[in-house]
Amino acid sequence: MPMPKSLSPLRERPYRLLWTARSISAMGNALIPVTIVFAILRSGGSALNVGEVLTCEAVGQVVMLPVGGVWADRLSRKLVLMATDAIQAVCYGLLAVLIFLHQAAVWQFAVTYTIAGMAFAFFTPAARAVLPELVGAEHLQPANALLGLTDSTTKVLGPALAALLLAISSPGTAILIDSISFLLSFALISRMHLRRQAQRSEKQHFFADLRDGWSVVAQRRWYLANLLCWGVWNFAIAFFFVLGPVVMQHGHGGAGAWSVIMVTGSVGSIVGGLAALHYRPRRPLVTANAAALIGIGPLALLAPPAPVFAIALSVAVTFTMTALVGEVLATTQQQLFPEEMLARVSSLDWMISLIAMPAGYAAAAPAAQFLGMRTTLLAAAALIGTPCLLLNLLPGVRSVQRFPDGTIGIAGERDTAATLPEATPVPSLTVSTETPGSSGQ
Repeated sequence: MPMPKSLSPLRERPYRLLWTARSISAMGNALIPVTIVFAILRSGGSALNVGEVLTCEAVGQVVMLPVGGVWADRLSRKLVLMATDAIQAVCYGLLAVLIFLHQAAVWQFAVTYTIAGMAFAFFTPAARAVLPELVGAEHLQPANALLGLTDSTTKVLGPALAALLLAISSPGTAILIDSISFLLSFALISRMHLRRQAQRSEKQHFFADLRDGWSVVAQRRWYLANLLCWGVWNFAIAFFFVLGPVVMQHGHGGAGAWSVIMVTGSVGSIVGGLAALHYRPRRPLVTANAAALIGIGPLALLAPPAPVFAIALSVAVTFTMTALVGEVLATTQQQLFPEEMLARVSSLDWMISLIAMPAGYAAAAPAAQFLGMRTTLLAAAALIGTPCLLLNLLPGVRSVQRFPDGTIGIAGERDTAATLPEATPVPSLTVSTETPGSSGQ
């Protein structure tokens, strides 16, 4: 029986190995957010210590993302993925042993979890940048969507499995399972033969490589504006996650109502991942930025507040949108930028997101105290919708389109490239139908 078109990337053995490896390691890693908190507390740490460990890990990721982007463009991305799997396996394996021996101190949690987070900062840009080396341009969106769907599913199942393991065993068990998942991922990726090897830029000084990667984004200011607007979106939606439980706690259903809202959001993420397997908008950036307005719903409905079922439905729709749009934006990035700079471009994207959301977490409560809960939520709703809506007025954003062969590029650029004399170099950002340029979970 022929394979559905939406699953076509799985025909490619290299991609199939990557998807299997990512699925296994994602399931293992989904155990960690819940497990690490209780592991610290059961080892004698406090809530303050939990915050310190999580902050160290987040800071480590942000600091190392630009470094990871440069090295994922300099080296074989397959080797970068293998190295990050090996480092995370060692870190979590060591941490599990310390927990089993009752020797784990807060500083050891901080060091091992931070190093694992720094390794993940190398993995993230490399994982997005390697996809064009595994599948053709026409299969990039379903390839991204399958990986995104796996991530969404494991984030639903992981916390439940972590809670079960914590109930019947030591936190070290879940952390050891995560370590083993990275070892299995390492073994699978080691067998992955790239469909083709992306061209590598000539090595320069580290900061020159970093500047070149980010300047290729700055050349298209409308694309940089697109990244920043989605950073603002992440900043604003963080207010919902901080203030939502507070609103629920004050006579609107408490923790049970908030759990229902979060579960519907997780289901929405899975639905969005399934939709991304099929839906391929003709104008990706215009569609994505218009869809961003859906994020107004949860914040605006929380302000009165509306009935829990209405908020939950809005969250489900919003999460469906973010999962779908995330894969559309990732595919667009992979084809707008040269493959030899794709990891650096991706690292900039991830870094903006990682900075924006914690900043929103930090700002939400003080803003609510100063402005009041209702005003703060409505202001955050306006902040979500306005920048992305205005962004679609930029000609550069509107010029990005999907061509009949499934590739994505700038309207007019490919026609110009096709008419250039053979000896004339095509501009580096032009999308080629044979080797699409590329620009990330």
